[in-house]
Amino acid sequence: MATVSQSPSYPDTQLGMWDSVKKGVRESGIPWMFVLPSVVVMLFISFYPQLYQVWIAFRDFQAQNLGGQVEAPYVALKNFGDILTSQLTIPNYRFLPLLGFNIIWTLVNVFFHVTIGLAVAIALNGQRVLFRRFYRAIFVLPWALPGYITALIWNNLWQEQSGGFNLLLESVNNTFGTSFPTRTAWLTTLDRPIDLRVIIPYVVAIASAAIVVWLVFYLRKNGLKDKVTGKLSIDKTVFGLGGIIVLTLVAIATFADIFGGRVAESTASLFFERAGAPVMAFYSVLMANIWLGWPFMMVVATGALTSIPPDMYEAADVDGASKWTQFWKITVPMIRPAMVPAIMLGTIWTFNQFSVIFFITGGGPRSETDLLITQAYKLIAQDQLYGAASAFAIIVFFILLTITLIQNRITKATEAAY
Repeated sequence: MATVSQSPSYPDTQLGMWDSVKKGVRESGIPWMFVLPSVVVMLFISFYPQLYQVWIAFRDFQAQNLGGQVEAPYVALKNFGDILTSQLTIPNYRFLPLLGFNIIWTLVNVFFHVTIGLAVAIALNGQRVLFRRFYRAIFVLPWALPGYITALIWNNLWQEQSGGFNLLLESVNNTFGTSFPTRTAWLTTLDRPIDLRVIIPYVVAIASAAIVVWLVFYLRKNGLKDKVTGKLSIDKTVFGLGGIIVLTLVAIATFADIFGGRVAESTASLFFERAGAPVMAFYSVLMANIWLGWPFMMVVATGALTSIPPDMYEAADVDGASKWTQFWKITVPMIRPAMVPAIMLGTIWTFNQFSVIFFITGGGPRSETDLLITQAYKLIAQDQLYGAASAFAIIVFFILLTITLIQNRITKATEAAY
């Protein structure tokens, strides 16, 4: 009996880009009709204000220009230049130390959020844990409370005269005869308990050189072409060659600075000026934000852990795998699809963590704990420089976009899983 075989057709791959777009519009006409009302509403409440903010960023927009009675003069890229070159007329403002502090703040917080949240989730996921639901309900309270209320509570705890921590130390001294300081100005002192600024140039130079060597060996082994399509990989080209060029320049400039030059004096050393030796107030807001952020990671990790079939761990036990091996070979790969988006979201939240900084330290002392977002707010609240604040917000957006793209490339968060 003869069989008729049909040759496969690939209509989408044969169409050009414009024809493919038109075909997609025709096929998605009805769905677009359903989302059209939402799109129209978003145009007025979201897209239009954002476009207006971009328009303001290129003008010297101040309080007298509100209402449209007086037109703000066009200044092109002056607002962006003033921000990046630290020319804003506000006290204690320098862009590179501010950016470096913001990035280190984000990295340290997200590390503790993920580590503590995952550890607690694994502990509560055990089969013989009593009152498991009670613990989960209690632990999630810091995340469920409004952030500004939590920040105000921690602000009271760190007060010099009647703060909870100083009163606790005083009680310990009275009980055990110790001599802990009981009048520490946690939020206002300029003391720096840890100062790593001396060794940071060496760390930056050595780390940059090491990453360059690793990238060179990686590209020599894997090449610049995609293994599936055979075409030049944009990711490998941008992150590979681009990373080699940028990090090589960083390493050379930092080594030159170490051995008496002045090439990197305004970059690496200035970048870590605050982050390399944070004041006491940094540790105060760090503790508060860690306490506020890890329950979210615990909730995400708990949901991911409960979806792992117990049979996988039983099979691993039969094969003689240790608990540490099971964690890295079973737990981590299985929770990765849930944790990676949560980490990316947590990175964005922490980078723009306004309430904790503003309500605990206000950015003080002397702007040592300011973030980019709190500095942008001060441009409006204190100096009424709306144009510069809009430009600041755009710069923050592109910084976060860059961090997200790099994070997405490293973690492969958007790759399909089969």
